[in-house]
Amino acid sequence: MEDKRRQPRHPVILKVDYRDVNKFFTDFAENLSEGGMFIATRKPLPPGTTIVVEFMLPDSAVKVKTKAEVVWTRNETKSPTEKRGMGVRFYDLTSEDKKKIDVMVARLKMGL
Repeated sequence: MEDKRRQPRHPVILKVDYRDVNKFFTDFAENLSEGGMFIATRKPLPPGTTIVVEFMLPDSAVKVKTKAEVVWTRNETKSPTEKRGMGVRFYDLTSEDKKKIDVMVARLKMGL
């Protein structure tokens, strides 16, 4: 799969609650960028699905809540370290939440 991300993703484990029109899910994100995340799940939603995601960044007492679009899915794995899941792109972020994510990503880049 060709990597078309605008921003590189950085490893982090975050509990993510998300919902589509019909269901509510809880899984874990394994990486984060200014523009999206990879959510590890055994049942990825189809590309193009709009979801609402909620997650807490480390050292924050307030959840980030935003809409996201499923951009790609991985239904089969090629190695034991690879996980099934979906890449999502954030949109409709508040400026405050965007700033929180940008600060967290900057810390991850520096290895903090």
